[in-house]
Amino acid sequence: MNANNKYRIPVPKDMLQRIDKTSPAHVGNLRHAVDFIVPKNTSVFAAADGILTYVKDDSNIGGPDPSYWNYSNFIAIMHSNGEYTRYDHLEYYSAKVRSGQHVLAGQEIAKVGMTGYTYIPHLHFQVFVFTGNNIWTDFDTLEIKDFVL
Repeated sequence: MNANNKYRIPVPKDMLQRIDKTSPAHVGNLRHAVDFIVPKNTSVFAAADGILTYVKDDSNIGGPDPSYWNYSNFIAIMHSNGEYTRYDHLEYYSAKVRSGQHVLAGQEIAKVGMTGYTYIPHLHFQVFVFTGNNIWTDFDTLEIKDFVL
């Protein structure tokens, strides 16, 4: 499935250390996610205009083990064409937005943290669509070339 939107890189380019798609946590619906390796507290930006559908930033727990999976702070944004973006491993209480709020591409939404199942500070980013009752499919064609720089 091809993503219809063009997405901006959701972190400052000058803070980006590398982009990784090989995380052992990227299985199942997460298999095509992209990790932007950046220092902790790096700003996270909305990758496209949209409406915030979920904001969680009340966890200060994280570590390199699947037992931390449900402790990730994250934000989900719905875009006008029905695609969603999700931003994970956000810093504790760093959200600068709230559910239901409209955001613009490039608007700061949070800071990178170390919450959830993570080995190093990074922003986990993925694009997906809902395909049924809380079932979703991510985009297997989202490559670095698909981002607007």
